Amino acid sequence: MSHSATTVYMGSHGSNIIQSDNLAASASTFKAGVCGHLKSDGTVSLALSDGSKIGISLGRSLSDHARVTFARRGTKVPILLANGFTPTVGAQVQISTTTGLAVASGTAVNAFYRTSTLTAYDEDGVAITDGAALIDFPGGL
Repeated sequence: MSHSATTVYMGSHGSNIIQSDNLAASASTFKAGVCGHLKSDGTVSLALSDGSKIGISLGRSLSDHARVTFARRGTKVPILLANGFTPTVGAQVQISTTTGLAVASGTAVNAFYRTSTLTAYDEDGVAITDGAALIDFPGGL
């Protein structure tokens, strides 16, 4: 498959400038591209009210076990977009407090959009309707 500057494949990232952690979490809940929060009991949640942001999910383990990798900081990290949202390159990233998706108005994080909306494919190769964008957060969220 040839390279396309308008396409992103979830579960991958476009840079080696990344710091990540592998945590026990549901791969069906934490699809690649959503923000996770670490609860006080050590579990991971989508809801901001449950704890501090740990990063953006890079998706399920290739070993098919119950763990998910989260990018704690990095560049060119794909994030899923909420329905109808089109980000502006260079704008600060806002994340939904309940879904972990990038939204027009939510909780501001220490990240900015490197791209606007890209055609996105999930880890199984299925097109994602609302698309994704690449974000940079070299200092963490």
